[in-house]
Amino acid sequence: MVFSVFVVLFLLTSFFAGKIFIRYRSEAQHAKASIRETEKLIRDTQRDEKGLTSRINEAVKRDKSHVDLVNNIILKKSFSWIEFFADLEKSLPDSSYIVSLAPSLSDDSKLRLRLRVACLSVNDLLKLIDNLVALEFSNIRIEGETQNDRGLLISEISVSYERTI
Repeated sequence: MVFSVFVVLFLLTSFFAGKIFIRYRSEAQHAKASIRETEKLIRDTQRDEKGLTSRINEAVKRDKSHVDLVNNIILKKSFSWIEFFADLEKSLPDSSYIVSLAPSLSDDSKLRLRLRVACLSVNDLLKLIDNLVALEFSNIRIEGETQNDRGLLISEISVSYERTI
């Protein structure tokens, strides 16, 4: 009788173990199939990404010069000359005036400016420089000075003016 009970228990255990084995084997096959499908999706996505990246790079190479040209036009048109001349006028002492002005826009969105200014004295020139600094002009350099026949000090100055867009 004890032997029969062991045989029955062994058969029941074998049956349930076989059932569990078959169920988990089936789930493992589904998991492997899912992994293979996911890996295929990853490969397809990576291939698509490479294709799109190469198309983007081609478009960048093809259109960069056009975009740079349009951006340059926009930057030149967006510069507020009125604001610039108002700031320049504010910087001039009452007894000083501009003799000549040569502006040029640089690539880094700054206006480079060479100007000749007539001042009554060195003190007026120093006041002009202080005013330019206060109005956020930068890279101020006096490149030369002469005195005209009326006794005015003519100074050649180069400055940078950062534009606000």
